[in-house]
Amino acid sequence: MQKIGEYEYPDKITFKEVLDLAEDTLTKYGGMISNFDAAKKLGHSVTNPTAISGWIFKRFEDACTFGLLKKERGGLRSTDLAIEALDPYDAERANVGKVKAIRNIKLVADAFDAWNGEIPDATAFPAKLAQITNISWQEAQKQAESVRKLFIELFPYLKSSTGLQTPISGEPSDRGGMTLPKHEETISTDRIMPFGELKTTSGSIIVRDEDTLNIARQLLDLLEKQFKSKKPEEQQSA
Repeated sequence: MQKIGEYEYPDKITFKEVLDLAEDTLTKYGGMISNFDAAKKLGHSVTNPTAISGWIFKRFEDACTFGLLKKERGGLRSTDLAIEALDPYDAERANVGKVKAIRNIKLVADAFDAWNGEIPDATAFPAKLAQITNISWQEAQKQAESVRKLFIELFPYLKSSTGLQTPISGEPSDRGGMTLPKHEETISTDRIMPFGELKTTSGSIIVRDEDTLNIARQLLDLLEKQFKSKKPEEQQSA
């Protein structure tokens, strides 16, 4: 884990690696993977289960910050959130689970909400990061590259889930990305919705529990900000 201001964030493992590790833990190891097998899954050349380096254990700690895995004696155990995020039969449930996992990293969640899902360019990023973390721009600059790399990987998951980004392909992504149907399919009404669906020109979200309700609120908040930012003449012509 790395620390910036009052925030902690993982910098030794990617979210895709965590998803792949959690998936193997669920499907190949019955929900509990040994430290030895986990290290091999992450690409480390280990030959002795009792001689795993401290660096590998630090990677395990970073993996657990998303809430998909938790440390247990001798290995890592998958969580209920992992079962949700990796559901192979319900893409929407899996996407919501991934969003929950990403929002467990508070730095990512706060920056995404404050910046409306947009990552500043590399030049402006240190100053924007300093504002979020309440530290000097000099300190922010030291970690700007690693934090921006993290945001570049994770923001697209959050944008797709909230409808801030319209999918451009009907082909599913690999396990490390969101499974994104065509935009037309995201707003189809040929399925029975347990509670309801919020539809906008930017995208849609099916509301069926508290978590998806919160995501719907975020989408409405974004639309409100966009309306308020329009000039009066633009609103009249809209």
